[in-house]
Amino acid sequence: MASEAPDPKIFQSWEDAFQYPIATVRGMERQLRNDIDSNREKLRSLVGASYRDLLGTAESILEMNSQMQDVECYLGQMGMRCNSRLLENKAANLKAWDHIIKTRDIERYALASQVAVLRGCPEAIGRLLKNGGSVLLGARILVLSRLLHKKLSQRQDPPPYLEVLRQRLATLRRKLLARIDRRFQSLEASETVLIEAMCALSLTTSSSATDVLRHFHHVRGSTVSELGKRRDDARGIFKSLRILVKTLNDCQVIIPTQLSRALEGLKSIKLLQNPDVRSLLALNLDIHQRWLGEDISTFIPYIRHDDLQKSEANRLLKQWARQAFSSYINFLREKIDDVRDPAFIVRLRQEMLELWFSNQRLSTGIDMSEVLEGIRDVFSHRLKDLIHQHCAGLSSVASTIDLCLEGWENGMSDACPTMWDDAISTIDTASSVSALKEALAIRAYGRSLPIQLVSTAYATWLDTIHEIEGVIQSMRQKKWADDFDEVDDDVLENKQILLSEDDPRLLQETLDDALKQNFQMLENIMQSHAEGLDDTPSDDVKAGHKSCFLLRASRDITTNLPASYPRPENTADYIAILQTRTAKSVLQQPLSRCERRIRKSLHQKQLQMRILWEGDQQLPVLPSSYAFRLLHETIKSMTAFGADIWTPRATGILKSHLRDAVGPMMSELPEASPKVNGNGPKSGSSNVKEGADGLEGNGNSAPPREGDHETEEDEEREDAQEGQTTRHNGESPREPEGPSEEVARDMRIQRLLDVFYLQKATSIGDSEVEDALDKSRNVISASVDLSDRDFNRMEKNAEGYWKRTELLFTLLA
Repeated sequence: MASEAPDPKIFQSWEDAFQYPIATVRGMERQLRNDIDSNREKLRSLVGASYRDLLGTAESILEMNSQMQDVECYLGQMGMRCNSRLLENKAANLKAWDHIIKTRDIERYALASQVAVLRGCPEAIGRLLKNGGSVLLGARILVLSRLLHKKLSQRQDPPPYLEVLRQRLATLRRKLLARIDRRFQSLEASETVLIEAMCALSLTTSSSATDVLRHFHHVRGSTVSELGKRRDDARGIFKSLRILVKTLNDCQVIIPTQLSRALEGLKSIKLLQNPDVRSLLALNLDIHQRWLGEDISTFIPYIRHDDLQKSEANRLLKQWARQAFSSYINFLREKIDDVRDPAFIVRLRQEMLELWFSNQRLSTGIDMSEVLEGIRDVFSHRLKDLIHQHCAGLSSVASTIDLCLEGWENGMSDACPTMWDDAISTIDTASSVSALKEALAIRAYGRSLPIQLVSTAYATWLDTIHEIEGVIQSMRQKKWADDFDEVDDDVLENKQILLSEDDPRLLQETLDDALKQNFQMLENIMQSHAEGLDDTPSDDVKAGHKSCFLLRASRDITTNLPASYPRPENTADYIAILQTRTAKSVLQQPLSRCERRIRKSLHQKQLQMRILWEGDQQLPVLPSSYAFRLLHETIKSMTAFGADIWTPRATGILKSHLRDAVGPMMSELPEASPKVNGNGPKSGSSNVKEGADGLEGNGNSAPPREGDHETEEDEEREDAQEGQTTRHNGESPREPEGPSEEVARDMRIQRLLDVFYLQKATSIGDSEVEDALDKSRNVISASVDLSDRDFNRMEKNAEGYWKRTELLFTLLA
């Protein structure tokens, strides 16, 4: 690679360049030639640009020379024409001519000018009112028109259309006064605008400062009254208070000093010398002013500006403020009754009090405690009314419950999809998980259509209570800034306690009392429904389903109580009544079937379970089929009514009823039949064989298999068939023969195991009260001769079998 070419600028002489290789020298040559060409082009461009600038400068010099020559020529001509003697002669001649013309036509021109200006006044006033111009300028024009009208009406031959102009000016005067009143009513009007409007009122009506102040108070008071009569939303409430506060502020700032100065300023300049009046094109005063007359040209309005002293102004303000605030509190009380939104009322209360506190320094002569207590009383009273109204909405839940009970239809009102329904698999969980959760909740908690109606009504009511609780909490959290206090007042020093502690506490107490009263009302209604259902027959299935409905409705309500209503320590009395009524409906069919099976077993000639006994001293290890079926059918009935209603208390009530009902059944023991010819019924091997054959149809107390008597209708159908067979054979019905003494004893031992098994299945905590099932156990134990060892063994066998089968009866376990 060739070495980098050196910079020729560092060479001392041309001989230094030839100390490098030829290739390097040639590279330096090319570089130097390129630099020479580049510098040549730059020099050429620089010279060309300088030449063009030089040419432009020369042309400008020539043009300036020509213009200077023209100026010198014009100045010379003007100097030749400026002859002072000639100008003096022309001025004298013009003055003499004007005098002659004015003297000859002054009367004719005066009438024309006055009529022209008077006709232009309505046009000028109308244009100002249309464009929202200055009301003070309109008042000045109105004063001018009044002067012109008076002067023209005093002529011997007044113009015929003078009356038409007077009526038109009267109409414009009313419009101008209305415009002034609107300026007084405006909340956005600044001090300058109000002072201008007051001056305009004084000019228009020739009023003094005292009259202007009274009219201002009257307009502001009328505005507050009009806002109170409107049937719109509550915006007028806050606007009215702003008007009252602004009136206090405006009066103390403007009156009397600034108003007196402004009225005095109206007398400091002639009416026609005002620049705004002279600038009106409709009047053409630059033409007509000299013909209007000396009295009009030099007219200065006369207004009493010093009749209102500061003490008198304060007295009038205090008098008006007391009346205005008294009427405002009354109007506020009527107006706030139309508002039904608690949040809006609290927000309005906050804004009103903040506005009042920020302007309390203006409340001279007003009882601050009276105003504050008045505002607090109005809002607190309305909030209490709304709390009672919203809490009374709980009656809609009671009405919904009544309607559901009145229109109850079995199979329709209590219909609820199961957890394994195909519809649940069609829910799109990708787009909405809440839909799946809602579907699962409906199925898990048995939320049928009536329950959903009650839950919806209660949720709607609960939202209103939550809103009220949030409103009360926001009142507690509100911090009232102390920087509003610019005056010392004992009442306002404790405004944080009054507004953020006392008022929320009173409202919270009202809410607590209202909730307690309405929940007590709902509880009374539920109690009456429960007592009505408890009086129905035990086999009334509809009453059982209605009890489930009321239990679920009560559960949905008590699990979502408002935060202001503490959860009751004790369960309501009607809950136990409903659970008892539900337990009766659940047990009605299983108990009737169990009773039929037990009575039928009393007349069996052999014990089918005997073959399954175990041990050296053979004892039963499995319960009878009727005991197992009783539990199985009970679970099925409980599931049919809904697994969600079986709380520990409800399950305990059901177990208690089950024990009381089964006890007498189990106490009915089999009796041995009397012997015939010294021999009783055959037993022994034949019994064992028959028992073995019978196992095929009865099983070993496992859940019924296909072919077993699954329903009461099947058992009744079999009994009817046996009766028909007996009649067909020509045999008369006779009392069935009982078992032998040995079989009867075995049956009692088996019955004892059944009792042990049912006791384990229906145990109720650590209850030590002896019930019917315990009594039956004692009766059976006394009828069989068993040792304590065998007795304990049977009890352990029952307990072990229950542990193996309790998962089949989870609602009982």
